[in-house]
Amino acid sequence: MNMAHFSKPAQAEAVENVFPRAVLFDWDGTLAETRPAVVAAMEHTLAAYGREPWDETKRKYRDTSKSLKENFPNFFGEESARAYADYLAYYREHGMQRIVPAPGAADFLHGCVSADIGVYVVSNKEKTLLTAEVRHCFPDIVFNAVLGNGDAPRNKPAPDPVFAALKNADFAISSETVWLVGDSKQDTDCALAAGVLPVVIGAGKFMGEGELAQYAAAGKVKCFSDFAALYRQMYRD
Repeated sequence: MNMAHFSKPAQAEAVENVFPRAVLFDWDGTLAETRPAVVAAMEHTLAAYGREPWDETKRKYRDTSKSLKENFPNFFGEESARAYADYLAYYREHGMQRIVPAPGAADFLHGCVSADIGVYVVSNKEKTLLTAEVRHCFPDIVFNAVLGNGDAPRNKPAPDPVFAALKNADFAISSETVWLVGDSKQDTDCALAAGVLPVVIGAGKFMGEGELAQYAAAGKVKCFSDFAALYRQMYRD
């Protein structure tokens, strides 16, 4: 995306701090399309342990307020530690070939960097997988910080990853200076708890119609090409 399309509207010029200083991004389903890799690794691991297929397992046992790793005791009980190690091994061997950047994400990131807007990844994903995928998908983007599972005292939906990512920020953290872009309720809850602007991308996982309507008013986009229009809408007269 040409960042000229994301520049300040004329009416925003006189308003202090309306242009975001930082944009934080979720990873899975936001900056990168990783679902095929996750599903393949989960199906392999569930089958190896004699469990139900992924669609049934997640429907019955998944706690949507927790990360995938934190859900393994729900899926595998006392075998969760060993099952998670097997999941990681399969994912590392077979997952990367199934992962691609979200359409338009690279252009949007380049535009942010060109406009001196900080770019961050805040994910609940296993850190070793996350850093490898970030390098794979965006080799020429220098992120201000990349946070994965365990890099903050608590994972999303707690606000801790936002504060950990922005610990060296030279501006006040607010809904005017910081956006958190994500595809799920974990991301919006995290943003609201941290006092930053939640921007929902895509359909909005784990959200009811009322929540989606609320975020559509605050900030909701279908894809990365919608961001310029969102910005103009937010700061128009």
